[in-house]
Amino acid sequence: MMKANTKSMATEAPRLPRRTIGREGEHTAMDEGTQKLVMGCGGLFSLGAFIGFIVLMCSIHTLGPEEQVVIEGPDGKYVRNGPKQVVLSPSRKKTFRDATRLGPREYAVVKHSRSGVVRHEEGPKLLWLEAYDELVAVKSKIVLQLQEYTRLVDSTTGAERVVVGPEVLIPAPLEAAPNGTESAIVLSADITVLTMNKTTGMLLLITKEGVFTPKPYEIILEVRQATLLSPREYALVKNNLNGQFRHEAGPQLLKIGAYDNLISVNTKVVLEKDQFVVLKDAKTGAQRVVKGPTAFIPSPSESHKGIKKAAFIDTDTAVLVLNRVSGQQRLETTRGVFIPEADEEIVETRELIRVLPHEAVVVRDAQGKVTIYNGADGTSAFFLPPYTSIVQMMWSDFSEIPKTPADGAAASEPVVKKVPVTTIDLRTRKIFFSYEVPTSDNVKLRLDGTIFWKIDSVGKMMNTTSDPEGDVWHRSRSALVQAVSRVTLQNFMASFSNITTDASHVQAADGFYADRGVELESMELTRFETVDDSTSKILQQIIEETINRINRLQVQESENEVRAASLAADIQLEQQRTALITTKSTNAKLEAEMEGDADGSKIMRAASAFIGGLNGSVPDVDQRVALYSMHEKLKSKNIDTAHLAGGNAKLFMTPADLNLNR
Repeated sequence: MMKANTKSMATEAPRLPRRTIGREGEHTAMDEGTQKLVMGCGGLFSLGAFIGFIVLMCSIHTLGPEEQVVIEGPDGKYVRNGPKQVVLSPSRKKTFRDATRLGPREYAVVKHSRSGVVRHEEGPKLLWLEAYDELVAVKSKIVLQLQEYTRLVDSTTGAERVVVGPEVLIPAPLEAAPNGTESAIVLSADITVLTMNKTTGMLLLITKEGVFTPKPYEIILEVRQATLLSPREYALVKNNLNGQFRHEAGPQLLKIGAYDNLISVNTKVVLEKDQFVVLKDAKTGAQRVVKGPTAFIPSPSESHKGIKKAAFIDTDTAVLVLNRVSGQQRLETTRGVFIPEADEEIVETRELIRVLPHEAVVVRDAQGKVTIYNGADGTSAFFLPPYTSIVQMMWSDFSEIPKTPADGAAASEPVVKKVPVTTIDLRTRKIFFSYEVPTSDNVKLRLDGTIFWKIDSVGKMMNTTSDPEGDVWHRSRSALVQAVSRVTLQNFMASFSNITTDASHVQAADGFYADRGVELESMELTRFETVDDSTSKILQQIIEETINRINRLQVQESENEVRAASLAADIQLEQQRTALITTKSTNAKLEAEMEGDADGSKIMRAASAFIGGLNGSVPDVDQRVALYSMHEKLKSKNIDTAHLAGGNAKLFMTPADLNLNR
């Protein structure tokens, strides 16, 4: 029975699976030589020998080219690396693991499990760990380019070192690069770097041009861009160590210091010729004035409220100036450009107030004292003094006939608007009125007209009334109501002009207007009508009848005038005829006289020639005259005889002509 079993085992032994040493805790099939040996010896050994052989065969392990076994022996752990065959006691603990292949840019972090020491294994290689080694990680080497660097910190000592590229770096076992690979900073003319030393806390500004890499324990706080300041700019810079401010003027490429902070870039204050600026020092509170034209930079502690324009003072302009120290005001009238001092302030620009000869302006000061500028007294213009104001009054405006409300109960009180008055006109003013007045026979009339008045004394007016125009209107109304209420409608219609004139004279003389400094010149009635419709109709009939009577009288007067004109024309015609006859007779007389004068002149010349021709023969003048007389008589008789002989004329002669006595 035992033999049969042994044979069966021997014959089946070759079918046992082959086993080799593989990965940790695994077995593979035996190689071909081992199988032949087992098959050849299967029949020779006993069962115990066969079991021992199996145990022996199970202790033989084959390690691959990258395989390793860790064996725990009585003296500690040890390793066997492949490729090889090893016989391992089945009673010992074994751990199989692969070797680690490291590339050219890799390294392995290995830790000794007993000592805890960590080391780095650099590639490229096939890494075989020692018995007590543990592979922590496989990492890539740190590759630094030309302008790169890395900061390595030792976790045990805290020591730092900076490695600058180009370089391929394997850090020390306990070193770490918290920031990884960093780029170096290229410094140019407008780039600076602010660094801080972690050991001292001091700041350092790096301005040297080139590639900058920080040193160990030096960190980069800020990369700064330099500020380009133009000629019209300046920068406000604060020193964080002492808190002081300073100004950096342009033009420049400003690189502030390590402890400086650029607050702002401002434009220089540029003042033209007519400009100024008031600067206030925040430290001392002192103020100063800078006048143009200039361009300047204020001190860091100075501030201003903007550029102001100087005031131009001429004949029509003055400036009211406030002194902030004393609180007093003054009026500056000096012609030219005015720029206030540091403690002064221009309150306002005041224009020249012109007062015409017929105007007056009232000014009140801070104490209530009133000053009157009257153009009639020679005041032509003035500037409003400090602490004064022009008095503004509210006068009733009767430039148009005031409207009466529709409510009959309030019909006697017209609606009058108020207007502001600052310049008082001293000329004659005109007020329109519309009064409702009852006559003595209870006929209510509406009287429209105008009141002419003027201001005589501004001082009295200011002391007694605030609305002289309203006083005149209401006083005139009262006087006209009293005057009309004493007469009947018939008397009013017959003499309304006299009634109005008398009313104005009465109220002008009662002292009411004189006390108020005004003068009532006249009150004229331009229109009247009855308020009641029935009275209006009756009055209309009376007016129509009166008009008809007036028309008839005018017609009769026209006829009389025509007749008188005709008679006057006849008389004038006869007078002209008489003048014609008189003129004709006068002309005939003149013609006869002229003819007589002409004939007389002829006779005289003939007589003179006749008598003068006898000077030699008849010396006696009387004889010559007698001869001439006889000559003329004979000539006349010859003419008469010729006329008688030549015609049918009859001759009548007196005895004297015949001289019958002879």
